[in-house]
Amino acid sequence: MSPLDPFRAVLKHYWDLGLTSCGGPAVHVIILRKRFVESLKWLDEQTFLDLFALGNALPGPGSTQLAFSIAVITHGVFPGVFAFFLWSIPGAIGMAGIGAGVSRIPSELPGIVLAFLTGLNAAAVGLIALAAWQLGSAASTDRLSTLLVWLGASFGICYHAPWMYPVLIVAGGLATLIWDHRRRIRASVKRVVIGERRDRRTRPRGNREESGMELRPRETSTARDGGQEGEEEEVAEPPSRQSSARGDHQPSGNSIAESQASPTAPPMDPTEAGRLDVVSTRTACLIIFGFVLLLTGPLAARAGLRNAGKAVPRGLDFFGNMLIAGTIIFGGGPVVIPLLRDYVVAEGWVSSRDFLLVFAILQAFPGPNFNYAVALGVLANPSNRALGALLGYLGIFSPGIILKLGLLPLYASWRGKPISRSILRGLNSVASGLVFTAVWQLFLIGYIYTSPSGRDQGGETGGQGQGQGQGRQTVSGPLTLDPFWAVVSSGALVACKWFAAPPWLSIILGALAGLAWHGVQVK
Repeated sequence: MSPLDPFRAVLKHYWDLGLTSCGGPAVHVIILRKRFVESLKWLDEQTFLDLFALGNALPGPGSTQLAFSIAVITHGVFPGVFAFFLWSIPGAIGMAGIGAGVSRIPSELPGIVLAFLTGLNAAAVGLIALAAWQLGSAASTDRLSTLLVWLGASFGICYHAPWMYPVLIVAGGLATLIWDHRRRIRASVKRVVIGERRDRRTRPRGNREESGMELRPRETSTARDGGQEGEEEEVAEPPSRQSSARGDHQPSGNSIAESQASPTAPPMDPTEAGRLDVVSTRTACLIIFGFVLLLTGPLAARAGLRNAGKAVPRGLDFFGNMLIAGTIIFGGGPVVIPLLRDYVVAEGWVSSRDFLLVFAILQAFPGPNFNYAVALGVLANPSNRALGALLGYLGIFSPGIILKLGLLPLYASWRGKPISRSILRGLNSVASGLVFTAVWQLFLIGYIYTSPSGRDQGGETGGQGQGQGQGRQTVSGPLTLDPFWAVVSSGALVACKWFAAPPWLSIILGALAGLAWHGVQVK
């Protein structure tokens, strides 16, 4: 095989994704699943869910990390980097152009543009709902995982703190780990309690009773597997008890995660981890070390200049803020927007008007929402817009991509182990539940229209210009303001699910439906 064959394969199947993947991270997930799991079969359903969950558990853009990881584990690191550029560069170029020309865009966008963007959003809601249902169904392998999907969606809808997303995902992993190995944990606690009692007792008869009664599970486990504690769970509860309760026929009671694998995924092969094309452990350590240097170097330089009383160059200051944002953002696109506002608008680099206009147009652009940072780099560095765009692109994307690349070998070597499967089962469940959050969030802001209320960009009601051009501005509201948008959302879901329409076509049809709605309203 030629060394260029992996690059050709990536080019063949990734070149159009950066041009057609509109709708945000949740829509990207369904696009990637259709192509690489269902059509090309580059990876199985379980590995896809694992990579999706890991992307949500790490900072940075979740859908971008997913697209990058798929190419890495199937074709290698450099083809994976090539896939990342194909995925993100087209949208980044478009957002850079928007940033350069946003000053010429009126604050009140034309009605036909608003209808076009609203149609895009309405179709995206339907596709995100489909992605949420598919991922949630695949992750719900038993009652606990179904409960975690529901809890992840519920907490994500009700609370929006950035720190909550990683906390929920970690809590889900711990919940399934404890539940799957509860018998082993109970046996360990029992041994500790028995040991304390034995120390308090001095009579030989008591010691003999303890040895004969309480230590019997350990002796049975030793006779069965040569003394390994990892199989004590089998002694604590017979496999037939779990299988009869859930209809499983697995011979091992080691972990519910093993006996409750996704119905659409093939059984986990213990040797499968060795077939993933990832970097070596030494290289992974060097990558993590490089991440630390990338994060600490610019921030230390900026802090040193400030402590010395010197002016910090705008490019360095902006790059430092983007690095911080790319490192602490968990939850992907829905979280990045408000955080970036604090990092550029509050600093006085970008006006609130320009920030909101770029955000309104962002939904129509393909690729990751993190490309927003490219437009902000152009606006924040007017003296060198090309440099600003590059700094925004590198600062927002590099932390998550580097971390994912450095941690993939750990996943490849541990994913077949029972403890890892238990943790990943909880991560998958909560991460899938959080996709329902994206449905709700976009549903609440999907309808873009011109407000006659006279509110300014900060959301306050103006005293003058109400009902006139000065006080009018482009705002967003829930799609329920017009029932037609519910028809567009459901139509996109039906077209993609039951008529095999590609997601990009559903998005375009939604935009055309918005234009048709505008024509009817005008007449």
